[in-house]
Amino acid sequence: MIWAANLSLVFFGLLAYFNAIHHPFVHDDVVFILQNPHIKDLSHWYQAFYMQGASDGINTYYRPVLEVLYRLEYFLFGSNPAGFHFFNVLVHIINGLLIFRLLKKLAIAEHVAWIVSLIFLIHPVQTEAVSCIAGISNLWVALCVLLALNAYIDQWYAVSFLFFLLGMLSKEQGIMLIPMVMVLDIARGQKQWQAWVYWILSALVFLWLRHQVTGASLSHDMNVSHGELYLRLEAIPRVLGMDLRLIFWPCDLHYYRSTDILQSNTLAWILGFLTTMGIIFIYQKWSQVRFILILGLGWFIAALLPVLNIVPLINEYSFILTAEHFLYLPMVGVLLMVVYALYALVSVERIREIVLGVIITACLMLTWYQNTFWRSEIAVFERMLQFEPNFGRGHLLLAKAYYFDGRYSQADGHFQKAFDIMTGYVRKAGNETARKFYRDYLKEIFFDWAQNDCALGQWQRALGILQKDIEVFGDDAKVYNNMAFIDAHLGDKNKAIQYLKKALQADPAFEQARQNLAILAKTAT
Repeated sequence: MIWAANLSLVFFGLLAYFNAIHHPFVHDDVVFILQNPHIKDLSHWYQAFYMQGASDGINTYYRPVLEVLYRLEYFLFGSNPAGFHFFNVLVHIINGLLIFRLLKKLAIAEHVAWIVSLIFLIHPVQTEAVSCIAGISNLWVALCVLLALNAYIDQWYAVSFLFFLLGMLSKEQGIMLIPMVMVLDIARGQKQWQAWVYWILSALVFLWLRHQVTGASLSHDMNVSHGELYLRLEAIPRVLGMDLRLIFWPCDLHYYRSTDILQSNTLAWILGFLTTMGIIFIYQKWSQVRFILILGLGWFIAALLPVLNIVPLINEYSFILTAEHFLYLPMVGVLLMVVYALYALVSVERIREIVLGVIITACLMLTWYQNTFWRSEIAVFERMLQFEPNFGRGHLLLAKAYYFDGRYSQADGHFQKAFDIMTGYVRKAGNETARKFYRDYLKEIFFDWAQNDCALGQWQRALGILQKDIEVFGDDAKVYNNMAFIDAHLGDKNKAIQYLKKALQADPAFEQARQNLAILAKTAT
């Protein structure tokens, strides 16, 4: 019965993520919610549609619907992270139900559709999208895409188009709907060229609007560094291989997953060629699987296409972002082919039940385990650096997490590692834009590292770091203010006063330095 199948999906979805609901705000959650200056302003929600970055620098993308969603959530839950986490789980479960409904509309057997939807809900790769509050961007755009696809199959074209717009205005990845619609039409033996043109024109209008509001240009971003686009495209087979491995063997899941585009791609291209030949052979030899191949493989590629190295998503230097949440919706296509193959190749029902039981149990256990890493920033970043040891920003993030937890000695080593890596990137950067990017990180490292040294009682070393900051980056009011604080602590009030005067010269509106100067001037006389 349909109601029983839907109810079971709800149960398993809640079961998989019950241990993540009471986790705190972590990393991006803090930026997008707690530090969002507009989060309480629900009355002027419409401003999100013409504000640059949708949050004045909080969100560098054009995602006004997502910004409004954050404000609605804050109106409902305030600063209680449990409400945000539960909302994530709820949207994730609804997505599972929509996948179940969509697959049945596409004439997929109900038991196959149910198993695909179940594994989608409980697969450990999904934890990055579901357990991280900021992952709502992936859940919400998937919700819009799935609602649009369901409406499209029902020939409710106006409704489908509305959800497409909501998806595009929630996250740029919503453009995946266009190739996914094409895949669904081709799999069903339909080619609705006119409808496809309307979808594409709508996407172009969105890109124009995005450019008008943010000034961002997709063509410029794609070619910002000479030769980089070629390197990103060349690495696609390696990225696809990694994505498939994560679906079948999710043993090293972690935040900020990256792929070095300077590594060799020869083996990946060979394996990709052999895989393609195998798929072509199966397609030609067994006509009964053609529909599943087109739908499953097409779904996987179409849903992954917007984040498949075409647009630059560079974490650092040659490391491109290949985040696990990119697989949130694409994995459905792979799961469909695998479950279909299981039922086609394993004729003994008891064996199928055992295999599926093992898969479901393993997914649940791995998901519970993976959820635990989102309990704190330290846990998230320690896990990340186990697998990304040369990721400079990762060391900086862990250093800051240790600092705020009072673990200053542990923070010190990671500040040093972050400094070494970023310094190397400045030397290797191929253009001024990239050099500035890494120099900004170096400045952040200097400032935070000095604060950590103060907490360790290493006052002279902290002062030396800040002096180096001034030498490299020039006058900075905040840096001078901190130098004044250190000198005052060391008993040299006159020198501290000099630094505060320099701070006000650099920024006459810096009120904190003015107040500190007034206090020191009184005590020095």
